[in-house]
Amino acid sequence: MRMLARILAVLMVPLLMAPVGPEDRANPAQKEQIEASAKKVKQLQKERIAALKEAADQLSALHKNGRTSFDEVLETRLLALTAELEAAEKPADRITLYKNIVDVLKEYEQWANARVEAARGIAATALKIKARRLDAEIHLEQASTRDAKEGK
Repeated sequence: MRMLARILAVLMVPLLMAPVGPEDRANPAQKEQIEASAKKVKQLQKERIAALKEAADQLSALHKNGRTSFDEVLETRLLALTAELEAAEKPADRITLYKNIVDVLKEYEQWANARVEAARGIAATALKIKARRLDAEIHLEQASTRDAKEGK
């Protein structure tokens, strides 16, 4: 019986000394590669946001001169806000961005409804924009609820 206990003890010691989590098993080169990849993604996200913001500014200036449509300006602003949302790390930043998206979509919805009333647009377009706004408001409420739960 004592021999069995010794054998079990000898077998258990290496198991108890083995790494517990998968991050403990990852070699340093792999960790560096993961960190480098994350850094590259952040840099690409920043470049994307800058490009979309610049495009939105240029389209806004073109719209003032009557050289592009208002929906083009709003779509580009939404793309920029969505890119910022994807890059946001803090819940408070996400909530602010969702609010901005809702505001842009409300403006877009008013524009679409005015086009319908002037017989220059179709109601289906206005309804699709309304659905997008409602989706953004749902995400805003969910983010606010998550933030409140995490804040406790």
